[in-house]
Amino acid sequence: MAGVDPGGTHSIGEIASGLAGDIQDLVKGELALARAEIDQKLHGVIIAAISIVGGALVAFAGLVVVLEGGAAVLAFWLPAWASLLIVGLVIVLIGGLIARGGLAKLSLKAVTPERTIATAQKDARMLKEHT
Repeated sequence: MAGVDPGGTHSIGEIASGLAGDIQDLVKGELALARAEIDQKLHGVIIAAISIVGGALVAFAGLVVVLEGGAAVLAFWLPAWASLLIVGLVIVLIGGLIARGGLAKLSLKAVTPERTIATAQKDARMLKEHT
């Protein structure tokens, strides 16, 4: 109720109109905050998805190493099958850890607009107290 003079007399209609305008502004502000917060959280989800894809590609590279024999260096000391298995398992483990890190970032809590919920609850309490 920005234009209301506290010392002046106003009709109920003017006061109700001012209050309705203030509530409308409050709701618009809350919606804008929610959208901004969800956009920010969505960006984090996209980054996590990229990490998952990256982890999957690294794990696939581990499979290629196992199949192609990139562990030929270890074959000097171990049988070829053992060296291929060891190197392949290490690469698959690294890829799995990268993918797991991405999955951890994809929880529903990561995309919950917590600030918006908190301010909406505060505004609702304030409205209840003043009505």
